Amino acid sequence: MSESSQGEGLAPIATRILYEDDYVRVWNQVVPAGATLEKHAHTHDYFLVNVRGEGPFEVQFHDGTGGALGEHFTYRPRPGTADLVPKGHVETARNAGDEYRAILVELKQR
Repeated sequence: MSESSQGEGLAPIATRILYEDDYVRVWNQVVPAGATLEKHAHTHDYFLVNVRGEGPFEVQFHDGTGGALGEHFTYRPRPGTADLVPKGHVETARNAGDEYRAILVELKQR
């Protein structure tokens, strides 16, 4: 990985990088049922392409980064859809549903 998507002491934003160039970083995301995505920071806008699992995810924002969403947000992904998410959130998320799978595409030059 040529550019880190994690700050010091933060977890990676997804499971594994599949591809990276100067413009995008593509991640595989697998979150088992009941698992927690530890505190991580989104430093790029990104598309979240929902493949399997409907959550819900209980998302806790840190350091006031939730903006209009507040400090807590419940995310309910829908397989076969994609969400564009703006950069800037520092969060922890718990999968309260079945296993979740997605492809996360960071837009490095947006």
